Amino acid sequence: LFLDEIGDLPLGLQAKLLRVLQEGAVRPLGSAELVPVDVRILSATHVDLAQAVREGAFREDLYYRLHVVALVLPPLRERGEDVELLAEAFVARFAQVYGLALPPLSPELRTALREHPWPGNVRELRNAIERGLILSPPGTLTVEQMLREPVALTPPPGTLPFPATLDDITRAAARAMLDHTGGNKSDAARRLGISRPRLQRLLDGD
Repeated sequence: LFLDEIGDLPLGLQAKLLRVLQEGAVRPLGSAELVPVDVRILSATHVDLAQAVREGAFREDLYYRLHVVALVLPPLRERGEDVELLAEAFVARFAQVYGLALPPLSPELRTALREHPWPGNVRELRNAIERGLILSPPGTLTVEQMLREPVALTPPPGTLPFPATLDDITRAAARAMLDHTGGNKSDAARRLGISRPRLQRLLDGD
């Protein structure tokens, strides 16, 4: 069983995982009986688990239960040609997923792959390849699209209150749309998909 980012597992789930490993059994949801299981755990994490144990964020007993054979992988930027091999594999995978022609990796792209620091490691590379394939012209994968920053789709700060109740957020959205339409209530209601009287009630706080 592979568990990704086990260092982010909440303490409650850590306790349940430890119980499964100790008892060698699980209780299916809605059942009163234990079902024997025979599993081996392969886990990965970006967290320093020993430090997390000292800080109380990771159970010490689970840490020693899992810490049998530890493999330390160097960051992607230190793995030489691995980045190109991984990129080729991701290109082939996503070209098939999206039904796209398999693009060649140009010398310019290979240089960019080797020189980019990849702070997010393999996950960042995977997302960059997928984004680049979707946004590049058919049959190509360009450096510009692969390494472009994702577009933020969140509203400007202060537009909507958060955290807040659903009613507060709804009223704030109505006021923001009214501002966006220059005070045109009919247009604002249409854009929100509600009636004009409903918009007025939201603005009035009803």
